[in-house]
Amino acid sequence: MAAMVGDRDRERILSALREHYARGVLTLEEFSARSDLVFASRSYRELRGALSGLPVRFGGVDLVEIGDAAARAAVRGAVLFAVTCAYVVFSVTLALVLVLTLILHGATTPVLLVFLVVWAIPSYLVSRMWRRVHLPSLRRLV
Repeated sequence: MAAMVGDRDRERILSALREHYARGVLTLEEFSARSDLVFASRSYRELRGALSGLPVRFGGVDLVEIGDAAARAAVRGAVLFAVTCAYVVFSVTLALVLVLTLILHGATTPVLLVFLVVWAIPSYLVSRMWRRVHLPSLRRLV
């Protein structure tokens, strides 16, 4: 035997329907028809039918929006990782070239300035990318 639907369950579904109506997902006629279905339902299956075809929401946000945000964060993280790895390889290579240049030609001011500028520009750009990263706070996770 199916469990009977309570008033709290009906109110929760009606609240979700009101939110969809306020967001423009439902017309007034659709809202009325679905509300009538909520009041007439006796089982949870019938009650869930009032929400069929509507976007699923979790904590006031569409699950699709949450998934899209997670995908964008993953792509940003992968790009940041790749750029940081490339920067480390670049920095090590530049340091080796600097050491070889100093050994073979000696240290002159113009040479040192060129190496400094060539290293400073990508360093600045990578540091800007890292400043835009918002890491989750441990307080929110606990």
